[in-house]
Amino acid sequence: MSAPHSALPAFLTKVTDLIDADKYDAVAEAFAAFVKEHPTTRYLASEPIPFKVNVRLSKKYGSSATSTFTLRHITWAEDLKRSLSDGAAFAALAGKYDAEVAEVAKTVKKVA
Repeated sequence: MSAPHSALPAFLTKVTDLIDADKYDAVAEAFAAFVKEHPTTRYLASEPIPFKVNVRLSKKYGSSATSTFTLRHITWAEDLKRSLSDGAAFAALAGKYDAEVAEVAKTVKKVA
């Protein structure tokens, strides 16, 4: 008998694709559905999401902008993770952070 296969890697791939497409509302919906089906994985499912958002913002606006934003808002990743329980709140907060990093990007020097 083989061990059950974890659904987490496929979920995280889906979330990455949604984040890369800036579909933050769909990320929260996917998270809610996944946790409903796999309630013991809430922590493992939520923990990488802020990192994946950070990677997306770094690709869009540059690492200098995301680093500067993080220095100004040191709890943003934890705030974003906490908002996952409310899909509309997550989408609004992720969109807000995206806009704020975009503003920071206008003022920081790009790293060579």
